[in-house]
Amino acid sequence: MEQRCFQTRGRRLVLPIEPILERAGERNHRTLLVLSGTQIWAQNQAEKLFSKTTWQVPVWVGDRADQTSIPASKAAGWLGREIDFIVFNAFSGFDVDAFGQLSGALKGGGLFVLLVPDLDSWADYCDPDHKRLAVYPCQAEQVSGFYLKRLVELIRRDTTLSLVCENSEARWQQEYGQSILSAPVSEAEQATDITDKACRTSDQSQAVESILRVAKGHRRRPLVLTADRGRGKSAALGIASARLLQSGLSRIEITAPSLASAEVVFKTAESLLEGCESHRGRLLWEGRVLEFKAPDELLQMEGQSDCELMLVDEAAAIPVPLLTQLLKRQARIVFSTTQHGYEGTGRGFAIKFKSTLAELTPKWKSLHLKQPIRWAEYDPFEDFVFRALMLNALPVAEETIQNTSIEHCSFERFESTQLIQDEPLLCDLFGLLVLAHYRTRPFDLRHLLDGPNMEVYCLKSQGRVVATALLALEGGIEDSLQEAIWLGQRRVRGHLIPQSLSNHSGFPEATGFSGLRVIRIAVHPSLQKAGLGSHLLSCIEDVARQRKLDYLGSSFGATSELAAFWGRSGYIPVRVGVTREAASGCYSMMVLKSLNDDFDSLAREVSNRFTSGFLLQLSGVFKEMDADLIRVLLRLAHSNVETALDTRDTMDLESFVCSDRLYESCLPAIRCLLLLRVVDDSVSKTTINGLIAKVLQGQDWSELAKAQGLTGKKQAVQWLKQSVKSILL
Repeated sequence: MEQRCFQTRGRRLVLPIEPILERAGERNHRTLLVLSGTQIWAQNQAEKLFSKTTWQVPVWVGDRADQTSIPASKAAGWLGREIDFIVFNAFSGFDVDAFGQLSGALKGGGLFVLLVPDLDSWADYCDPDHKRLAVYPCQAEQVSGFYLKRLVELIRRDTTLSLVCENSEARWQQEYGQSILSAPVSEAEQATDITDKACRTSDQSQAVESILRVAKGHRRRPLVLTADRGRGKSAALGIASARLLQSGLSRIEITAPSLASAEVVFKTAESLLEGCESHRGRLLWEGRVLEFKAPDELLQMEGQSDCELMLVDEAAAIPVPLLTQLLKRQARIVFSTTQHGYEGTGRGFAIKFKSTLAELTPKWKSLHLKQPIRWAEYDPFEDFVFRALMLNALPVAEETIQNTSIEHCSFERFESTQLIQDEPLLCDLFGLLVLAHYRTRPFDLRHLLDGPNMEVYCLKSQGRVVATALLALEGGIEDSLQEAIWLGQRRVRGHLIPQSLSNHSGFPEATGFSGLRVIRIAVHPSLQKAGLGSHLLSCIEDVARQRKLDYLGSSFGATSELAAFWGRSGYIPVRVGVTREAASGCYSMMVLKSLNDDFDSLAREVSNRFTSGFLLQLSGVFKEMDADLIRVLLRLAHSNVETALDTRDTMDLESFVCSDRLYESCLPAIRCLLLLRVVDDSVSKTTINGLIAKVLQGQDWSELAKAQGLTGKKQAVQWLKQSVKSILL
């Protein structure tokens, strides 16, 4: 058998890669080879392997001397495709997201070659990817290498990978233990229970059949598909779409965080529908359509879509309130999400959405795809990727922290040095962040460990993390940049809040103040609604005051629940973005809390200007905003609203509810009354929200009638009169 040779300085090293690949191929597993040394040496060895003629789909990522390669930024384009040989040149930057994406494209029997600097010095290497982490005025070379230090230790300890170093002895992949050894699987065994020839595993076949039942069976029985990456979940959506169009369905719609996220669905369907036309999220076949709709586009549609089946791919990356709206509107719907992946976390999705499904559609079904499509189970490379990117990080088990209360919690700040030396602590912490946020990705782990302005705070109970917050230190920008930032001529990396207050809100002096921005805050699901999140913010506030910082703030996708949470902790709204985020369907919202007298006056002025502008725009750019979110925002900003009723206003209100005076004639008084009573807890939320939609957002009478379940304008006017009467003082 041929043995590949590697030339080292002054000697030849026989590389027994063929027997390793042959053994892995028999099990349909993948192989990881790490080449560590100088870039020239590592690239030379990789080129020898790359030139092997038996590779069917080889890909080189990163710099390559005078040869074809792709940048790490293009890695997402390989999702859903199959590669048998990958060279990943980490000298060009270790892009953790690209590493994860490409690892999912490597098929069984394939080889992944990772080129890295000498392991002893890799953590100190000026990684080009540090540019994404450097926050002004920090330079890329000043960014720490804690993530790489942790990765180096994983590589050193993992005996299921092969490590070849330029200046030391090679360590070849060792035989796995029998506990994880999977026997070779024949094609006949793999084909068992597969009813559709387009499917690769019985799991995928079962998923396709389940999707067909949603479309053809009883209404209001949604399906939830979950799977780790590489299980053929998105392809199953594509196969089912093709079969349903072939069987007579005329219109299927799919939504996902982005069109790129749904690319596999379209490519799979296209491969099965001969003669179809597919372009930019719209597939047409014999007059029947599979079409992509962005989440924010679906929100703007009134009522139920005319599609016969709605598919929601990567549902974990879409906020639960938006998913709930889709569930209410669509009688036939499938939710699909990656459980350990790169588009969100199915675990958080399952926890948050399960109760909603049970309430609205109690006969919903779930299906988990376990069998990998491109490799066999117990694949050692998949296990390494999961640990390297912490894709399998889980928060502490619920039973371990039962009966935890604020009194049982200790408040701590953790440095990156502590986190990489305590894997269980890091797992607790990152697992909680992944669970809580719908858009966590591997880069967030590196950002947490190496971001030069990152600060990590936690509440611990019985030695385990039960709540955590990730914050960024911002501001203190020199005066010489003040005008350029204000006028939009300059934007420095990072510093979201001070630059937004300057450029968007019109306060150039804001860039000189310093504060902490809460990027993420998460509380263990079993302990939510117990005040731990507010307590954590309070502890962080104490620290910030001791450090003489000027403010605390945050920016997030606004929902009425989240806005109310921040309001309870004394934060005030200072900005709402004028467009919805396409992936979440939410408006971005910025909140602030002043920590000293110097910042107080600025915060009040910013808040006043926000409130006046927000009220003016409610019938314009915010016409589609959820009325309940507007209600919460107005309650938080109520001190800025002029709400006094004079005698004439009272006369208008009383005559409106008791006579035939026109609504338009009495509108100023009605508006004033509404703004006065929006903070009154004794008034029905339904009444206030209905009045907000009509009076502040300018809803048509027909829209008001539809929203209130009425038949026409006459009944809508009567409803409005009764509502005004009910809130009159």
